[in-house]
Amino acid sequence: TETPPELATSLTLAVAAVPCARRLRLQVSPGHQEPANLWLSAALPPANRKSAVHAACCAPLVEWEREAAASMAGEIRQAESEAKTLQARANAARAAAARAKEQYEILAATKEATDLEALIQPPPAAPQLWTSDAPPERLGSLLADQGECMAWLSSEAGIFDLLAGRYSKGIPNLDLVLKAWSGDPERVDRGSRPPVYLLSPRLTIGLSPQPEAMRGLANQPGFRGRGLLGRFLYLLPPSPLGYRDLSCDREGAFVPKGIAEAYRQGIRAMLDWPAALDQEGREQPYLLTLSRPAYGEWLEFARTVERGMRPGGEYEHTPDLAGKIPGGAARIACVLHGIEYAHGRPWEAEISLATME
Repeated sequence: TETPPELATSLTLAVAAVPCARRLRLQVSPGHQEPANLWLSAALPPANRKSAVHAACCAPLVEWEREAAASMAGEIRQAESEAKTLQARANAARAAAARAKEQYEILAATKEATDLEALIQPPPAAPQLWTSDAPPERLGSLLADQGECMAWLSSEAGIFDLLAGRYSKGIPNLDLVLKAWSGDPERVDRGSRPPVYLLSPRLTIGLSPQPEAMRGLANQPGFRGRGLLGRFLYLLPPSPLGYRDLSCDREGAFVPKGIAEAYRQGIRAMLDWPAALDQEGREQPYLLTLSRPAYGEWLEFARTVERGMRPGGEYEHTPDLAGKIPGGAARIACVLHGIEYAHGRPWEAEISLATME
């Protein structure tokens, strides 16, 4: 696509983080764990073919979603039909209670309606891995319906407009997304539906916004002070506009079919990793660990960044970003480990020194 490699790098990492966040979690050291979701932003001006790279990178997610939704269609229709039948029976019982003359008849019909409605279960949600446009309230519902894991993948910066309060009269709505970066518990109130408690929400973000859209974000209320911007890993490549060949017969004009198919199969294999279950049958991530050399490499890096935040250091004026760099490196190592063992069982191997380097 004659686009900077940073664009494909960031989007490929974001796509691979989707299955990794669903199934993997990294224990850096006792008491320090990192989820596998990443927030990445590769900024490029318009006309840089960002949409083409997004489409190519996200294609395995779209394909997997479509097939998973088709396989569940019958189950969803049956659940919807059963819910409608139970509701109709409950309505008939309630109507009978309203017509009844005797108290015992009223009580019996009311109890029947209550018992029937207690049996009604919401139909299972069709599998969805990612979105590109959802207000924070809807994002909470998506997380609740999709195993507490979702991705926001977009070639635009619309997520920042939503978080700044596009639909909430300019009042920033940051709590959910901040907690969905770190996997902290959150309660989501969803209007007419019962509230949902998210135990460990994990949101992956992969953006390729225009640089102009990134300017001024630090001036948005809460964006920097509450650590939103510090959670992103930024790539700011120079634009190749004006220097592209554009010829369809140039070397490298097409991704070799073997590479494209290997990428497709790898992402799909990661999406099909089996879930780990706790003693109560609830899904939980597999806990990865670092080899001792890998931990030593990470620790030295973390200490280097730590020293850089001292007065006069390289990161003196950006501690909000620098303080999260070591955790970001650990998360990237987790995702790279998942890629390495895409067709296997990554939870059965330690993360190697080579991966951490």
